[in-house]
Amino acid sequence: MEATSLKEVYASVNNDARTVYVVPLIRYSHKKSDYLYLLYKNLIEDSDYDIQSISVFNHFKLVAGILSNRQAILHYHWLEFQDFKSLLGMPWKMFCIYLFHKLGGNIVWTLHNEFPHDQKYLGLHRFLHKKMAAWSDVLHVHCEKAMNIMSGRLQASKEKFELIPHPSFPAEPIDKSVARQNLNEHYGCELRPELPVILMFGNISRYKQIEKVADLVIDFDFECKLLVVGPVKKGNLKLFDELKEKQKQSTRIQIIPQFIDESRVPWFYSAADLCAFNYREILSSGGYHMAKAYEKQIIAPDLGCLSEEGKESDVELFTNPSELKQLLEQHLKATANG
Repeated sequence: MEATSLKEVYASVNNDARTVYVVPLIRYSHKKSDYLYLLYKNLIEDSDYDIQSISVFNHFKLVAGILSNRQAILHYHWLEFQDFKSLLGMPWKMFCIYLFHKLGGNIVWTLHNEFPHDQKYLGLHRFLHKKMAAWSDVLHVHCEKAMNIMSGRLQASKEKFELIPHPSFPAEPIDKSVARQNLNEHYGCELRPELPVILMFGNISRYKQIEKVADLVIDFDFECKLLVVGPVKKGNLKLFDELKEKQKQSTRIQIIPQFIDESRVPWFYSAADLCAFNYREILSSGGYHMAKAYEKQIIAPDLGCLSEEGKESDVELFTNPSELKQLLEQHLKATANG
């Protein structure tokens, strides 16, 4: 499966279209870390397409837009809901998407997840996702394995899939000693120069199985530090409480449960010796690509698009908890021994 570009995909579905509606909103204030901004960056900077970002609450603009201009494309991301409250809004969203489709608009749908990470309302999600796949002209994935997985799950022809690589994150690494000093001063991390440091960066969520990595770190027979950095995702307060208990149990665990400003992201990656991922399930991982941008040693599960990354020199994949433990021990001890 050959990689292509957004411009080529849009031209293939409607060569006359010059307006692209993007859902959800592109965060223009986070140009170094927002996935959507980085995905559309080249199109935003040139004048070939008018990229109009629409919030999940303003789907009526899709209908108004296609009525005034039939030569338009909708590029949709993350068609999911997490609770009953957000479920109530789904009929309206799906109705607007359906009208956009029936009125002649073209749809590109990016598939980020095999199914919702919290695994709630799976039957309803499967129904809605199959509808969305049927209405879409193109199903966009970031790797060939994602196509193989999702074509079966969505009962969609592989001919409908297009591969556009995950956008790269711009990295601004700094000296490790300076990075650790910054974290010690601003976040009370107490990172010594010789201490091996694991970083798990991003939203705190159950599907990442952070607590299991914390248990391994606590039980190791050598000193190391696990930094868990990122805001607590909605519906994961129980997990946060569990992690706080582990932090009380051991000084090896430190939780920084907050959004990190872009200017400080380099501190965390530059201070870390390796980035660990322990996803229960994953299709494509933005966290992996951020760690890759900083050229960190990466330990990740052999799942989804990550399965295609095992050939990279700084990436090691595991298939079970024993392999995860072994890889962590191996790399952390090597770091400690210089």
